Amino acid sequence: MTVPTRFEFPIAKAQYLFSSATKAGVGGDQQKFWQEVMGFESPEAIREAIIGQMSLELLQPVGQNNYGERYQAIILITGRSGVSFQIRTGWIVLFGEDIARFVTAFSQRFRRQQ
Repeated sequence: MTVPTRFEFPIAKAQYLFSSATKAGVGGDQQKFWQEVMGFESPEAIREAIIGQMSLELLQPVGQNNYGERYQAIILITGRSGVSFQIRTGWIVLFGEDIARFVTAFSQRFRRQQ
């Protein structure tokens, strides 16, 4: 298993979280969660909030796929609205590399913090 030495979080991934809405009954509505519930006003703010809570020590291996080693980390994010949620983040370290690349993030169900 490759041990990651740094993170990569392209702004395009945060733009997806900020603007992706799903059909009813198909997963969660990322746009509604990040904008309305958490109160974030830009993809950059989402990215900074996630990166600000991450450390390499939080990464937990969850297996491999055809591209590399998959990891997850659960972090606590407080949005501009003042509401805090546990957020599960997904990362991948491509075979032959040591960079943990951001894949996705979503709220843990029923994990709202007071």
